[in-house]
Amino acid sequence: MYRFFVLILIQVIFMTLSAQSTPAVASQKPAIVLVAFGTSVAQARKVFDHIDQQVRQHYPQHQLRWAFTSQFIIDKLKRQGIVTHNVDEVIAQLRQEGISHVAFQSLHIAPGQEYRSVLAADTSGLQVAYGDALLTTDQDIERVVEALREQIEPTQVTVVAAHGNDKYPQFNQRIEAFAARIEAEYSHLVVASVEGSPGLEPLQKIKQMQPQLVNFVPLMIVAGDHILNDVLGEEEDSWKNIIAAPQAMASPSLGWNSKILDIYFDHLDQALAEVTKNKGSL
Repeated sequence: MYRFFVLILIQVIFMTLSAQSTPAVASQKPAIVLVAFGTSVAQARKVFDHIDQQVRQHYPQHQLRWAFTSQFIIDKLKRQGIVTHNVDEVIAQLRQEGISHVAFQSLHIAPGQEYRSVLAADTSGLQVAYGDALLTTDQDIERVVEALREQIEPTQVTVVAAHGNDKYPQFNQRIEAFAARIEAEYSHLVVASVEGSPGLEPLQKIKQMQPQLVNFVPLMIVAGDHILNDVLGEEEDSWKNIIAAPQAMASPSLGWNSKILDIYFDHLDQALAEVTKNKGSL
């Protein structure tokens, strides 16, 4: 009798474990990999925590990973005892864990050099799709202009601070298109960039206005070194000193803007739909 009950108990345990594991495998969602340039500024990195929280709330059934495209930032953080990973390392981890379907969501602003590096990564053996960068289409530009309205007062002198690219001018085209669109709407606003086009020349237009206060709006996910030093720094060639306004302020970076994140989420939804279309029922 005792042996009979033991056999029944073993069967019950086996059936319970099978019932728990089988649906999990069948319903496994694609992993999401958020890919950003990265930053070594501790205060600025808080925006990544915010984005992480928002993504987990929107996609609770998906595993979430992060990757940085700047190896310089990854190595600098490592020297500080902070472990982050590049795209290739995250791909290797996913393979090791047996995860085969992955949606990569770029957190880059323009589909430029850093974004292209994500597309070029070796994903052999995986089923992947890629969420677009922020300013990929003309519709994206319209949505970004709308998302920034709360940070722009029409009569306030404003500089939108972009990054840009010195080495590959073609990657500045979407920033230039954004600049043309938003400058046409706001007469007291220009778009300038740390590198490439439109560059620093637009700051001269602002300087000629002789403003008492300049509002800098980062066209960047993170308000890191470029905003703190290139734009707001105390050096003679910082943007605020080039303009020579008595006062300067900076709006929060794009990563804190819920309407900006909604654009990324729409791009991610498209990538998830693509990567799952041949996966079968989830």
